[in-house]
Formats: sequence, C-alpha cells, structure tokens
Amino acid sequence: MSFSNLVGRRVLVVEDDYDQAQAMALAIERQGGDIVGPYPDLEGAFMALQRAELDAAILDVRLAAEDVFPLADLLRDRAIPFFFVTGFDRDVLPRRFPKEQIIRKPVAPFEVLIGVALSLAQRSSRH
Repeated sequence: MSFSNLVGRRVLVVEDDYDQAQAMALAIERQGGDIVGPYPDLEGAFMALQRAELDAAILDVRLAAEDVFPLADLLRDRAIPFFFVTGFDRDVLPRRFPKEQIIRKPVAPFEVLIGVALSLAQRSSRH
C-alpha cells in the first residue's frame, strides 16, 4: 500500500525507545517522508520545533521521567497535527486531549503510516 500523502512531509518523531524510534522513522522515510529527529526528550524536540517547519508529529506519551504534554500543547497551538504512542491506556492523557489519536505500543510500522496519513488528512480538511 502506498501512502503518497507522506511524500515530502516533515514528521517530528519524539520517542525515547531507540528501536521504536528507528522503526517509525524508517517506515515514514520509505514512503518519502522526511524525519525530524527522532528525539528522546522534550529539550531536543522543542529545539527542533523552533528550527523546522513541521507537517505532523508522533509523540511518545512518557519520555523517561517526563510527559510529552507541554510539547503537544504547543503543537496544537500551532495547528500541527500529532498523535500519541503509548503502552498506557487513554486515561493517562489529560482531559484537554479528548480526541487525539493514540496508537498502542508496541507500534507496527504500518500503524505509524496510517497515523501520520490520518493526521495529515485531518489537517487538510480543516484548511
């Protein structure tokens, strides 16, 4: 299956598990997307957000000892679509994220592609 809407799209990957991050990045790159990151922490991700134009983001909910929610807030403020990946249930998300997509870990590459494609499609339908 082809995900042509990923071609040339810049996708931020924020994931602290090296193997998961590399698998997600590779899946997106194989469909023609450009990866920003992956970043294992908020500091790197915030710096990337300042330097790069982004089309979408993949956010691991828990990065070592910190939650990704401050970054999610900023992405939402900038109208950059994102989704969460986590091994936790939806109830770990703050109430301010009632409709954000969650993909449960372990994440298969195909699920990542679907998540990014849906995020991009939702963004397009809002503009």
